[in-house]
Amino acid sequence: MTRVRKLLYLAISIPVFIVLIWFFAVPDSLIKTIIEDSISNRGRPKTDISIKGLKKGLFFTVYIDNVKLNINNTPALIITDISSKLNPLQLFRKQLAFSVKGKIGTGNFKGYFRLPEDGNLKIDNVELSAVPYLASVGIEGKGLISAELNLKNNTVDVIFKIPDADIKGSVGGMPLPIISSFHKIQGAFSLEGNAIRIKSISLEGDRGYARLKGNITNEYMNLVLELMPDTDELKAVESMLIGQYQISPGYYVIPIEGPVL
Repeated sequence: MTRVRKLLYLAISIPVFIVLIWFFAVPDSLIKTIIEDSISNRGRPKTDISIKGLKKGLFFTVYIDNVKLNINNTPALIITDISSKLNPLQLFRKQLAFSVKGKIGTGNFKGYFRLPEDGNLKIDNVELSAVPYLASVGIEGKGLISAELNLKNNTVDVIFKIPDADIKGSVGGMPLPIISSFHKIQGAFSLEGNAIRIKSISLEGDRGYARLKGNITNEYMNLVLELMPDTDELKAVESMLIGQYQISPGYYVIPIEGPVL
């Protein structure tokens, strides 16, 4: 009976001991530093984050009021109402493994990461305006983004769709009204180090179809826009601007080269 009692005390004391370590031996500042160091400058161009309102909860949960992500000193993303649950075993191995959910604007996201090795994130119905980095590279407008991101060995693969886009922009600095006619956008790209590889981004609308592909390396664009407009819908100024890029009737290939503005 005494042996059973000792085993019972041991079974109770181990989780209590772990909880005491979590609350008193793992300060909030340490968790904040681990998260920031795990994300900032991990093979990405001048990436850094700042965290506000971090506090611990029961059972290795962490709550954060907001996280601000900057890329090349430019505001890229603000995430709010974050809740996360850490894997304590990975913490003691000086690795960061956690599930996470929160909000980007009025949209939601959730995912799981084991940094720096791998992870995945799903984003649902996030407004374009809630991602300020897009405006910094010349993409402005309205629409709801849904996406899936997969991290593997410092490479991030992204698949996304915007079924109701209202985009304002230009092609290589050349304003084209037809760009605003594309209302369905979807595609895939990857990020690795200082390079973004656009596998294919398709744009569909009531005035035609387009596809973007190529690379952005060290903030220098080497892209190609394939444009297949409805020729009956082309305006005179548009026909004049893209005429030199015509490959065959109804098919245009526009190179987009130069630094990201």
